[in-house]
Amino acid sequence: MLDRIAFNPSLISSSDQSGNRLKSLVPYLEVLAIYACSRFVVFLGIAFGKAYIPLGSNTWVAGTQWYHWLLRWDSEWYKVIASEGYTYNGDPGLTQTVVFYPLYPTLCRLVSEILGTDIAISMLLVANVAAVAAILLLFKLVQERFGDQIALATVAMISFFPSSVFLSAGYTEPLALLLMVSFFLAVVRERFFLAAVFAGLAVGTRSTGIALFPVLLWELWHCRSPRRFLIDVVPLSMIATSGLWLYMLYLGLAFGHPMAFSDAQAAFHENTTIFARLLSAVTLEPFRKMNLTDISPAGLDQWFTILFMGLILHSWFVGISRGMTLFATILLALPYLTLCGGPAGFTSMARFNIVSFPLFVVMALSIHRLPWLIPGIVGIFGGLLLMYSALFSQWQWIG
Repeated sequence: MLDRIAFNPSLISSSDQSGNRLKSLVPYLEVLAIYACSRFVVFLGIAFGKAYIPLGSNTWVAGTQWYHWLLRWDSEWYKVIASEGYTYNGDPGLTQTVVFYPLYPTLCRLVSEILGTDIAISMLLVANVAAVAAILLLFKLVQERFGDQIALATVAMISFFPSSVFLSAGYTEPLALLLMVSFFLAVVRERFFLAAVFAGLAVGTRSTGIALFPVLLWELWHCRSPRRFLIDVVPLSMIATSGLWLYMLYLGLAFGHPMAFSDAQAAFHENTTIFARLLSAVTLEPFRKMNLTDISPAGLDQWFTILFMGLILHSWFVGISRGMTLFATILLALPYLTLCGGPAGFTSMARFNIVSFPLFVVMALSIHRLPWLIPGIVGIFGGLLLMYSALFSQWQWIG
């Protein structure tokens, strides 16, 4: 056998290639191990909550298994949409399904029909498969620019971040994160048609998916000649915003009100109008109402908002692309301008920004010269993740 290898260069080459392929898979196995550990923390949080935290007042139950405890709050709305479709009676003072975007419940219904499973199970399948795929692609995206160590640190930061419980729950965040990371992978390769498709799907998943549209224009302008830009910009813009205008078209045809998704938001915010919330945000009223001594999850959202603002400013100096900085800025600004001026204040800002993966890249880049900080930060995040999972599973925290 040794003689054959010695005199057969093709065998040596094949052996080397096989070894290189196996070596290249090792970091991805590390990624999966990191993410699996973070999901174990979520499981422990659910178990802890069931044992020691009283059940909240909202008693909708998706099922009796432990994983059904990941279907709380907004999951009920998505289950209704996936099971029964949209309804709207024209009263903006009542909470209604039209405020929730269609792609996630549509996929859940499709998976349920194909696999013959209950809608609740399909909701968790879609969310968790999307989350794993998103984490793997995020590693690939960061690895190509900054190498294995920064990429692994980024994965650890986002996986253990307290609001990452929503990457396992029946919510839209996992699917949105997958589409957003996929968008940037396509942009890096200058595959702008594919990037526009991902952007259109993202905005059909969550309203903040629209943040990808200006990034697409920015990157297209910098990678195309002015003439080619003018040729491409209109069709790509139509595709990149299609998730929004197609949903508006549906609402107009079905209910005669294309803006129902926006007007119906008032009922979820004590009937404050979008104009009132916007005016409050522009005049910085949410910052004047801050109570930084509040250590509840809602109170910690204030601190996380400040952290996110600092990371966005710092992103200008650590080497991430301007497109990513623009994306993170818009993702933070949209919920601030449209929601934070209402009664909720900064509540849920940590959840809204779990899809803002550039923030976690900046975290990793900021501490890469102090590697001893990484386990400390991950440990703090992990402790909060356990607490958030326990409270969420017991209807004590809406996220």
